[in-house]
Amino acid sequence: MFHFRSGSPGRWFCQAMLVVGVLLPSWAFAQGRSATVEGTVRDAASNRPLEGAQVIVVGSQTGAVTNAQGQYRLVIPNGTGTVQLRARTIGYAQQTKSLTLSGEVARVEFTLAQSSLQLDQVVVTGSGQATEVKKLGNTVAIVKPPENMPMTDVSNVLQGREPGLVGLPSGGLTGEGTKIRIRGNASLSQTNEPIIFVDGIRINAGGGQPANGNIGSSRLDDFDPASIERVEILKGAAAATLYGTEASNGVIQIFTKRGSVGAPKWNISLQQDAMSFPDVVAPNAFYVKDQTVADRVAPILGYKPEPFTVYEEPLFRDFLTEAGSATTITAQVQGGSPTVTYFASVRNQTEDGPFGNAKLGPSDDVARRQQATVNLQLIPTSKLRVGLRTSYTNSFLRSPEANNNIYGSNSLTFMARPEFANCNNSAPAGRFECTGAGNPFGNQAFMTVRESMQQLNDQQVGRYSGALDLQYTASEQVTLLLTGGYDFTSQQDVGFSPFGYNIDLFTVQTPFGTRFVRNERQGVITVDAKAAWNRAFGESLTSSFVSGLQVFNNRTAAASGSSTDFPGPGIAVVGAGGANISVGENFLTSINGGYFAQEQLSYRDYLTLTVGGRYDFSSAFGASAGGVFYPKTSVSYVVSDHPMIQSKLPGFLSTLRLRAAWGQSGRQPGAFDKFTTFTPLASELGAGLSPANLGNPDLRPEISTETEVGFEAGLLNNRLSLEFTSWQREVNDLLVAQQFPLSGGFRATQLNNIGTMSANGLEMGVKWFALQGQKVSADLFFNAAYLKQTLTDLGGAPPLKIGYIRYRGFLKEGFPLGSLFAPRLAQACPAGGPATNSAGKPITCYNPASQVPINFNGQGSAATTDQLLAYFATPRDLKSSAVQSALKPLLADYDGNGNLAEQFVGDGIPDWTGSFGFNVAVGRNWKVSSLFEYKRGFLIQNLTGAFRESQHPSIGSNTRAYSQIEATLNNPASTPQQRLDAATKYILEHRRLIENGLNEQQPGDFTRWRELAVTWIASERFASTIGAKNFSVTASGRNLLIWTKYPGSDPEANAIGRGAGGALDQNFLDSTDAFGLPIPRRFSLSFNYGF
Repeated sequence: MFHFRSGSPGRWFCQAMLVVGVLLPSWAFAQGRSATVEGTVRDAASNRPLEGAQVIVVGSQTGAVTNAQGQYRLVIPNGTGTVQLRARTIGYAQQTKSLTLSGEVARVEFTLAQSSLQLDQVVVTGSGQATEVKKLGNTVAIVKPPENMPMTDVSNVLQGREPGLVGLPSGGLTGEGTKIRIRGNASLSQTNEPIIFVDGIRINAGGGQPANGNIGSSRLDDFDPASIERVEILKGAAAATLYGTEASNGVIQIFTKRGSVGAPKWNISLQQDAMSFPDVVAPNAFYVKDQTVADRVAPILGYKPEPFTVYEEPLFRDFLTEAGSATTITAQVQGGSPTVTYFASVRNQTEDGPFGNAKLGPSDDVARRQQATVNLQLIPTSKLRVGLRTSYTNSFLRSPEANNNIYGSNSLTFMARPEFANCNNSAPAGRFECTGAGNPFGNQAFMTVRESMQQLNDQQVGRYSGALDLQYTASEQVTLLLTGGYDFTSQQDVGFSPFGYNIDLFTVQTPFGTRFVRNERQGVITVDAKAAWNRAFGESLTSSFVSGLQVFNNRTAAASGSSTDFPGPGIAVVGAGGANISVGENFLTSINGGYFAQEQLSYRDYLTLTVGGRYDFSSAFGASAGGVFYPKTSVSYVVSDHPMIQSKLPGFLSTLRLRAAWGQSGRQPGAFDKFTTFTPLASELGAGLSPANLGNPDLRPEISTETEVGFEAGLLNNRLSLEFTSWQREVNDLLVAQQFPLSGGFRATQLNNIGTMSANGLEMGVKWFALQGQKVSADLFFNAAYLKQTLTDLGGAPPLKIGYIRYRGFLKEGFPLGSLFAPRLAQACPAGGPATNSAGKPITCYNPASQVPINFNGQGSAATTDQLLAYFATPRDLKSSAVQSALKPLLADYDGNGNLAEQFVGDGIPDWTGSFGFNVAVGRNWKVSSLFEYKRGFLIQNLTGAFRESQHPSIGSNTRAYSQIEATLNNPASTPQQRLDAATKYILEHRRLIENGLNEQQPGDFTRWRELAVTWIASERFASTIGAKNFSVTASGRNLLIWTKYPGSDPEANAIGRGAGGALDQNFLDSTDAFGLPIPRRFSLSFNYGF
């Protein structure tokens, strides 16, 4: 899959990494005089060993990580004199002990007390160098993968762990990616994804969407979640200033595991998963109008339906779902000497998701991943530290035609109407089966489900990521750091419909086959060089100064081809197509770089002031823009460490810190947005050009300015912690697509820096160690985030429409981002007089005692029950245009804007998001953990329901509620009153699609039981009987239950999956149910062996 151009930076970098990886270990094992320290790290309350705790030599780069028995072993180069050892791990207060090295093996034991608040944790993201959390005025979230919860991909590691970070899955198919939002949206037209680093280098974390299947995967999930040590998250501009022009939506940095000094330690994990869709897709309801139809469909149904009686057939559940399964095998080893430590991991994952039916066709949801990670840490001299980190991934994904796709297998199943099922071109072979060509599900448009299942969408990815970092300690005060890396992705997407895939002789969509192939190569080069100067001014004041530069070079090359109409079966190459032959090729290079500096002054470790900034350049800036400067400042005050205040704090208050931060960051335009471009045209008269992008040479980045204030408080000896943050953001120079007169020759819009938007939010977290005993310990946690976003100015541009006409999202001045505008039915007139709108002016209403909210035949007022009873004296067919015109809804102008089609109904971005859960340990052998996630205060555009619960003549119209209405109106035996009641329900709930948006928005609030894991940890004695040092078994479940009033399949599904671009749909077409599949339940059993 990898193809490096001769002499390219990627080829050079990979060769250099290989040479370094092979040669350095051969000489770096030479050791000088050293001292050895060993011991254990245990829980102070239960005496339980703590796995994964770090033990370091303070002031040096020497450290080790404890094993499953809590044991560690340190080899200290040039080990003489007195040193300080420090043990720390997440969830515990750190402990420091002094030791005088004597040349013999020393033993130091640590007992750590649980602490819900950890201000002594060290982070590196956003500060330029390793810094304690308590010295930062901005929030830096730290997420560590759960010890006893198997993670299938990196998205799972982040989901629901931190307030303000939200994952937006597109659907429930295997391989579908998750969009990530941190504190909402900071741009309209550019991507709102955070930038992501792995071990200090920038990576391609965009979406990888196959050719036709409408399935958005995520390149973030190429990385092995089992190799992750921790993730650090910067949530906004105030924290991400030092990352410059692309960091306004936050920064995520992933740190992979490192080796430790000692003999090799092996760990092998075997995991088996089972998956299934919850039974939440509404069955296909239907009725027949006469005995002739009943006789025709009886052989396919297996029974003879009675006319005008509603029946249900769960076609999706019975014919497109299966028992999904996955197998994951992971092997890891770590160890090393005082001069070289290593960590290596290999992981193989195969997954066949819960979608599919081999009888219907070969289309399936299948994923295969092979992942490898190798990390080396070398200390050739006491002053030089070398890190070498590499990873490789090979993956394959097969997806069906799915989601918001008229040719999708699931959407065609959703839209099927069993009363039209037939085997006219063959004969029935059982329930909804034909011996040959036919229409066994009763599809009325596009193609049959069986024809859709012949189509294949494949994605093959090869990925290499490598980093080399050097740390040179020039003196006790000065350290030089250099990081260089290359992330390379080679991706091939193929969409293929074979010759004669129209096996039911139904579809006319390229029946002789079609093929699309796209090959894309993307390489991201990172260079990060900085110098740190740490010094003390007496005993009270310390200074940490860092300065440096960063450069990112992002290069993409893609080539594609497609054709239709193959001459015969068995041909699967683009060049064999006889019609619609098309080829495409594009190249893109974007370079971004900047200088940064930061000064951090700390007074007696309880008061810290930070001031810094970055000056940035980008190839995407217009010619007149030049560079841009992003400043930052923050202050942190650990009140409880202040000697004069410490003794005056209440006894229950153990720790208190106040903090504040202000800073700026940006979002650059697209690489070609500043250029005026033209599209080549081919014709019989020769080649030509047509206008494409209307460039703007004055483009500059969007500027995001953010302020945050907050506190952390530890109570009851830090057994209970409270964290709170309030933040505000304003984005200026917002890039808005502006339309100019077509007489200028360009139909396309032009980006201009003319808009502004604002946002504010709250983030809070509570953690409580409720039990701390020798036999049982338990901690509870809860977090919440509030978000409000407003588009304040579009610079004179008209409102921006999100998606096609049936989607009702708009970006309008003065309204929240993600606002939905649709027609609204008139309400019942209040007893005291007419209804009024938001401006206090009278609006249309109706008298429920004698009227119905039906604008009968467009008369402009509410119809009376007498009028309608007369109309319903005879049966009526809702699918006829005459009846649809007669039964128009009575609408009202609630906003007073004169536009009945665009009334504000709410927005699709949740006001509140968060999670809660618990962790319990029973003795030394059992652990139980659980996580729940929730979202509140948002609406979902239910397009699936709109098609399935409306009067559309050929698509859907097949839920029980709608079918009952239609059967009642059509049934000659119904009374006029029964028909009126059915029509009233139709108007109030099921009149959809004719007036776009009417009755389509529904509350999406939910709480989901995201995770549950139960782990048994074997005793050392038992483990030894199977040849292991440690052994554990974990039974876990994911997405177990959901509590929601949303009537659709899943309130988390989104019409648009993860993508690399920043179009309006990608940014704001969230909370939209458009034939997506529910998130499947997943049950796992894993065995972990350590030896």
